[in-house]
Amino acid sequence: MTEKRSYALILISASLAMLMVKLDAFIVNISLPTIAQNFGCSRDIVSLVLLAYLVASTATLLLFGMLGDRLGLKKIYISGFILFTAGSLLCGLSPGIITLIISRFIQGLGGSMLVANCLAIIGRFMPHDKVGSSYGILTTISSIGVSLGAPLGGFITYYANWHWIFLINVPIGIAAIWLSAKYIPGETKEKFSFSGFDISGALLALFAFTFLILSFNSFDNRGVEVVMPYGALLIAAFLFYFFIRREKKALHPILDLSLFSIKPLTFALIASLMASSANFGYAYIMPFYLEKDLLLTSNIVGMLLLISSLVVMVLAPMAGKMSDKIQPVKICTIALIVGVIDYSYFSFALGMLQVWVPIVFLLFSGTFLGLFLSPNNTMIMSMATEGKHGIVSATSNTFTSVAAVIGVSVFQMAFSLTTGGDNAHPTTLQNIGGIRNAFIIGVVFLVVALIFTRFSSRSQDKAAAV
Repeated sequence: MTEKRSYALILISASLAMLMVKLDAFIVNISLPTIAQNFGCSRDIVSLVLLAYLVASTATLLLFGMLGDRLGLKKIYISGFILFTAGSLLCGLSPGIITLIISRFIQGLGGSMLVANCLAIIGRFMPHDKVGSSYGILTTISSIGVSLGAPLGGFITYYANWHWIFLINVPIGIAAIWLSAKYIPGETKEKFSFSGFDISGALLALFAFTFLILSFNSFDNRGVEVVMPYGALLIAAFLFYFFIRREKKALHPILDLSLFSIKPLTFALIASLMASSANFGYAYIMPFYLEKDLLLTSNIVGMLLLISSLVVMVLAPMAGKMSDKIQPVKICTIALIVGVIDYSYFSFALGMLQVWVPIVFLLFSGTFLGLFLSPNNTMIMSMATEGKHGIVSATSNTFTSVAAVIGVSVFQMAFSLTTGGDNAHPTTLQNIGGIRNAFIIGVVFLVVALIFTRFSSRSQDKAAAV
């Protein structure tokens, strides 16, 4: 087999990982009412199906990134496929809600293993001149997964039943395990030993991210006047403090704090966090505007929301190829300027209540994302030193996962503060005011992302001059 074909199959393996994980992050949402009815449980209980996956797939990313570097990317990556596939099978066969929640947690662990090492697989084993374009393809696949998740979940639930939204992963997972085992190169790594293993750090990270997610989830669902989210946030802050102290002393830390001494990398990660928060926030709140204020039906809303993803699918591979030839930071800067203008435009124009207003926004939000994501990934992973690809990949994906929680929660908080909370019955004018305030916060996120992107560029220039 030629090297070219081997590289293509490695990329296919990484694409399958990204597609499965992104699909399953969204595919279950539309089926939750059916699942709740099936098991006779409340909305609060069935929401744990989402929360279990989110906690497992976010809180363990650093752990699995570190294990990828220590034990070998291939071992952790294939283990992720095995666990994700097994978790999917258990979800599909679950006889009760508790079993489903536990199975969903297992599936999230597998997804964390995959996502933590997916970018690292590309950065480690693909030719240097193909890395940017490969990240572009992965961004496109990720966009397809996000776009198809909810529609596919609804289609499967309607024409079959909700069990099949999980069982569909089983044959795909088996094929991906075979493909990865055969074509991803092996590495000579140390044998696993609990001696020096950062168990305390892993547990502190798990509980810190769990309380952080619980806090943001409480803000999202109950407004800002409830004590619980603030308490959970305070606990998370204490746990993160002790986690950082532990990582400074650990022999083999799950978070390599020395990475943050690389200023361009730190600035690029912060830029990614801010830009992703704006993106996830708009994706959460836009359907409310389209359905409640523009009075569009759900099928029309679904088609409109595909506009942004379709633009990303076209532009991301192009931006990835461009980042192989020119400095990725320049492309990211242009993308963020487009984003700032786009979010500013929508925050002022949405009061017109015309369907062309969100269409224009979605076209340019797709342009912003398509130009930003691949070059930003290239920029971050290019700063990974030898043997650090796994932890850099995991750190980057942890920032993105936290951004999802921040974006949704902050946009919802801005909306709730304006409209009077979840139990209020706001008028169209109040709805528009709440959404406008949310998008103004999105503008702030993107401006901060732009500032830190420029900081990253200047830091790189200074390092190169030295």
